[in-house]
Amino acid sequence: MEQAIIALSIMVGLLTLGLGLTIGYLFRAYVHDITPQYSHPEMYDKNGNPLPDELIAFSFDPDRLHDDDDD
Repeated sequence: MEQAIIALSIMVGLLTLGLGLTIGYLFRAYVHDITPQYSHPEMYDKNGNPLPDELIAFSFDPDRLHDDDDD
């Protein structure tokens, strides 16, 4: 009898986890669809078209704190 209770507990736990993941995924997708996606206006030209070629991207290296040009 104890083995049956353990097996049922495992099955109920897995089904609950699966249902929670499914509901969570659907809720996230719903919120993502109804939330407006904002972009920076400087990323578009005067007609509203994106400017991918004229954008500047910066990346900072946290290990390099100072400029190493000590000539």
